[in-house]
Amino acid sequence: MNLSWIELFGTAASVMVAVSLTMKNIKRLRILNAVGALAFAAYGLLIGSLPVWVLNGFIVIIDCWYLWRMRATRDRFDVIESDPFASHYMQFFLAHHWTDIMRYQPEFKLEPGKGWLAEFILRELNPVSIIVYRHLDGKTIEIGLDYAVPSYRDFRSAEFYFSKAAERIAAGQSVEFVQRTAVPEHQRYLERLGFVRGTTDAAGITEFRKSLVGA
Repeated sequence: MNLSWIELFGTAASVMVAVSLTMKNIKRLRILNAVGALAFAAYGLLIGSLPVWVLNGFIVIIDCWYLWRMRATRDRFDVIESDPFASHYMQFFLAHHWTDIMRYQPEFKLEPGKGWLAEFILRELNPVSIIVYRHLDGKTIEIGLDYAVPSYRDFRSAEFYFSKAAERIAAGQSVEFVQRTAVPEHQRYLERLGFVRGTTDAAGITEFRKSLVGA
């Protein structure tokens, strides 16, 4: 039996709602769920089903309300400095997220004796991301790892770090942060934060730089 375009539309809407529930990032979940529910509400109108369009219209309102709250709420951010080789919690954190870290930043290697330092970014006192960096010289800081847990990848922690915490690292000087990656998703992330794309080596690893004047 051939499906009509209305049935196909309703099926696509229901699939979108189902897919939204697989999202780890809460913001993306709400956005996709709202779009899917809106489409399903339209489907309810097309087939003349009052329960379908009323229920899904209500879901759209709830999703939009939560998205507005997420945008309007000012989270508290804090930074905790950590010794990457002495902190047991940091070792546990890295081990727990290691597979995901290697997916986006496979170049990262935490080697003793290389001058690595680390900072946890806390959001409402929850450790949501970690920065591992080292001073290459007085004016260049290499970021070896910039990782956020999946449920907090909305750029807010990164924007806080590079507007506040990184200024403290610069300590009143004009410095340049540099990070190297071959992963397209990570490259797009760096460009959104204002990093400038540089040269790409034979292995396909591209260098990104961002200048900053410390407070």
